[in-house]
Amino acid sequence: MTNSSPAPTAATGAAHVPGERLRVVHVIDSLAGSGGAENRLVDEVVGLVPRCDQTVVRLFERDFLDARLADAGVPVVALGFRAGRAGRTWPLVGHRLAGVLRELRPDVIHTSLFTGNLVGQLAGARLGVPVVSTFNRTGESHLQRALQPGVASWKGRVMQAVGRRAARLGDVHHRAVGEYARRTNCASLGLPVEAATVVPRGVPIAPQADAPEGGRAAFGLPATGPLFANVARLVPEKAQHLLVAAFARVRDEVPGAHLAIAGAPGAASPAVEEAIERAGLSGAVSLLGFRPEARALVAAADVFAFSSISEGSPGAVVEAMVTGTPVAAFAIPPVAELTDGDAHAWLAEPGDVRALATAMLAAWQAPDGRERAAATRAWAEQRYALPAVVARLGDLLEARAARRSSPRRRRRP
Repeated sequence: MTNSSPAPTAATGAAHVPGERLRVVHVIDSLAGSGGAENRLVDEVVGLVPRCDQTVVRLFERDFLDARLADAGVPVVALGFRAGRAGRTWPLVGHRLAGVLRELRPDVIHTSLFTGNLVGQLAGARLGVPVVSTFNRTGESHLQRALQPGVASWKGRVMQAVGRRAARLGDVHHRAVGEYARRTNCASLGLPVEAATVVPRGVPIAPQADAPEGGRAAFGLPATGPLFANVARLVPEKAQHLLVAAFARVRDEVPGAHLAIAGAPGAASPAVEEAIERAGLSGAVSLLGFRPEARALVAAADVFAFSSISEGSPGAVVEAMVTGTPVAAFAIPPVAELTDGDAHAWLAEPGDVRALATAMLAAWQAPDGRERAAATRAWAEQRYALPAVVARLGDLLEARAARRSSPRRRRRP
C-alpha cells in the first residue's frame, strides 16, 4: 500500500521532454477519507493515470484513501509524521520531502493543503522543479482567524508568514478551486490574480440509472417524511449548530421532517449536540459520523441543507447538484459561484437561521422541483464532470513542466 523507497526515473533538474509521459509528484498532508480535498485529489490522480506517471507523497498519518491509489497502480510514499506536531516539525518534513523528490525526479510537483503547499514549495525551489499549489480554502484572514483558532495563535501567524514567503520562492503557480478562492488567496499573499489558474474540483458523474443504492434504510433513517441531509465534518466553519436551529423551525411547519448529518466528529461536535438538545430534536436529528457512502445519503434526501459560513469551493454542494437533490444553503461567495447565484439553489443570508429555514422549506415545496433538478444536474455536469476537470488539471501541470524546457528558465544542475 505504501512505498518508502521510490526508484529514480530521471536526472534531477532535467527538463520535461515534450511527447514523453509527464512525471508528477502530488504532495498532500494526509489521505483522510473524511476530507473533501483529499477525496477530490484522489479522484484526479486516478483520472490522470492514462496520461501521467504519478506518485503521491503523504506527509502525515491518515491513510484511509491509500487503498484507492494502490488499486489504480499509483504508489504512495508515507513520510510518517504526526499532524499534531506539524507546527514544530515542518522543517524536518520539508527536508525529508526534498530527499524523496531527489529520488523521484518529477517534472512538476502538485501540492495540496497548508503543510503540503508549504514544504512542497520550499522543496521545489531547492531542487529547481516547478510547483503547482492548490488554493482549497478562503484567503480571507479574518474568517480563518475566527474559525480556526490555531491560525490566530503566534505559531499560526509564524506559519502563515513562512507560507507567504514560500509562495514567492522558485517557480510556483497556483491552482484555485474557484474564482473566489483565487481572488481572496492572491490578495492574502500579495500576488496578482494571474499567479493562479482556476481549475474547479470535479466529481464523478453516475448515470441516473446507476444512482447510489441503499436509500434511507442503509442509514437507519425513517422511511417516510421529508429528509434533509448535510454532509460535512463537524468543525466551526460548517456551522451545523445553525443548521439544527434552522431545522427546528422547519419541524414547526413539517412535524414529520428528519435531519441527517454525515460527517466526522470535530471541534464543533459539542456545539451541534447542544443545539440538538436545546431544540428538543434528539429523535429528529441523526448524527451519522463519517460515512464513505455519503453520496447515497444525498441521493436519498429530499433536500441537501448546507450551513457552511466559510469554504473554498464546497464539493458536497456539487455532489448534491449532480445527483439532482435540491440545495438550500447560506449564500457565501463560493456557494453562490458554484450554483450560479440562486439559479440552481435556494440561498439564504449567511448566518440567518430564519432565512435558512425558509430556503429549506422552499426547496422541499418547490412546484417545479423536478424540472429545476434536471436543469441543475445538466448545468453542474457541464462544469464539474470529473473527466473534463482532470483534462484541465493535466494541461496546467504540463504547461508548468514545459517551462523548464525554456532556456531562459533552465537552472544549473
